[in-house]
Amino acid sequence: MKNIAFLFSGQGSQYKGMGQELFENYDSVKALFATASELLDLDMAALCFGDSLEDLNQTENTQPAILLTSVASYQAFIEETKITPKWLAGHSLGEISALVCANSMSFSEGIQLARARGLAMAKASDGANLGMSAITKIDSHQVREICQQQDAFSLDSSDKTFVVANYNSPKQTVLSGDKEALAAVGEILKTKEADVIPLRVSSAFHSPYMSDAAESLRQPLGEIEWQTPKIPVLSNVTARVHHNKDAIAESLVQQMTHPVLWQDTMHFLQRQHIDLYIESGPGDVLKKLAKANLDTHRSYALDKQEDSEPLLDFLAHDIRLVNEKPEFIGKCLAIAVSTRNANWDEQAYQEGVIQPYETIKKMQEEFGSQSKEPDEESMKTVLTLLNRIFETKGTSQIERKMRFQQLADIEGRSWISEFAS
Repeated sequence: MKNIAFLFSGQGSQYKGMGQELFENYDSVKALFATASELLDLDMAALCFGDSLEDLNQTENTQPAILLTSVASYQAFIEETKITPKWLAGHSLGEISALVCANSMSFSEGIQLARARGLAMAKASDGANLGMSAITKIDSHQVREICQQQDAFSLDSSDKTFVVANYNSPKQTVLSGDKEALAAVGEILKTKEADVIPLRVSSAFHSPYMSDAAESLRQPLGEIEWQTPKIPVLSNVTARVHHNKDAIAESLVQQMTHPVLWQDTMHFLQRQHIDLYIESGPGDVLKKLAKANLDTHRSYALDKQEDSEPLLDFLAHDIRLVNEKPEFIGKCLAIAVSTRNANWDEQAYQEGVIQPYETIKKMQEEFGSQSKEPDEESMKTVLTLLNRIFETKGTSQIERKMRFQQLADIEGRSWISEFAS
């Protein structure tokens, strides 16, 4: 199976009609819209599909709408392909979408959190002359060096201040803060051949101007019954995996005032040997950023019709394997073969990989000759041998958990995931 990372859209990618095709074709998506509408006391179909872009662009509406369409897109993909990705990451608001799809919190909790987050961020900008600017065409390190030379760069130095809000790619950095300060530094950056693009936002996201909004989120975050993500999710603040479910809430508080380390996030995923990046949500901003960061041609956006055919073509083999549901021992053998090896000790490899593999293969032949499925005790024996192969190959604990969880999901046997502990 291919090593797939899902990327979840952030604010700014919304547009009139987003999610409408999904809504019309999937009952499961209609159910999500109905749940969101009831919880928020807001007609989400009218908001997303209606003529008023002004209503959709209000931060308190935009954030739950994007989370809704992002989760809907992801669930429709899983429903169609039965393929589970190995990594999840979301840009800003998208991190909450990723945590919902990883079952770290429920959809109901996620949609209400997105609404609370949007309300808090909108309130924080009341009466302030705040904004954001995207800086392109020059290196992010150069942008930061130029900004550091300005008195207004630190929020502690003057009334007209700004910070770096997003490190999106080597050639795209986003600044956030006072509009006058942004305009002044923008003119300086233009002399260095940078393009300066004011963003269509009404506040200074991911800056200390969001401190009050961050504090107001502590209560709704504390009310969520957090679970350990079933699929690894990366934090915007650290560009590393959320390992501790009890620390997720604090990380999301910090995300409000800290920069989004998207460039580092992409490089982390690159080190995991990702075969395919798929953006879930409105638009294709993250698809383009994947290409900008990694020079990869294997990035697609579920929202783009032109991506549908090449994406499904690329996944055709994996979809066939899942839908044909190869027998249990065969799946384990396939996992054993496809897992990368980091142990080049020949004797250890012979004893810890080859011998267990041959034992599993012999068990497969025995059950095959009898035309029967293995019983639970035999399945546990196979899983123990598979775990030994993982240990010998030096497979990380994160990948082991992911592999066993995939088996558990496909087989419908929750106890299989316990072999990862």
